[in-house]
Amino acid sequence: MKETTKEHFYFYALIFDEGLHPYISAWSYEAFEKSIIEQQISDEDKWWWKWDSADSPYAVYGYDEFFGEVSELLDKRADGLSVDELYDIEWGVRIDSLEEAMKRLDRSGLFGTGKERERVVINVEQAPPDEDGSEYSRALRLNPSSVLLSEYLETCE
Repeated sequence: MKETTKEHFYFYALIFDEGLHPYISAWSYEAFEKSIIEQQISDEDKWWWKWDSADSPYAVYGYDEFFGEVSELLDKRADGLSVDELYDIEWGVRIDSLEEAMKRLDRSGLFGTGKERERVVINVEQAPPDEDGSEYSRALRLNPSSVLLSEYLETCE
């Protein structure tokens, strides 16, 4: 994404929704500024819009390419599970797996290293957002302390 767009990305998230399939969302400063103008976002709303995964132009980016086969495998894995098993146990397993995937991508240097990494926030989010604070906790585990992370954490609250 960042190699093909030449934009400056500050946020990457794997999103997990009630359909039980993950997808990518991201924001760049360039996309954020363009979106504010196009969507006529008020100054009061910019703080949360900056982190709104659903409204990013990069939401569901490359879904077929990156997640098509994964979705088929997840559907097979879900076969035979009860609703309770699927939305309790399996939900947790999938969220934990996505967090581990983000950790591995981070260790590979995909999101930058050193000071460059401090200018990027990564997370695994749920749609709709969770109410138990787990997104906040995941963000703390996945990111180095930074001004940008603090800003993101304020929107999680």
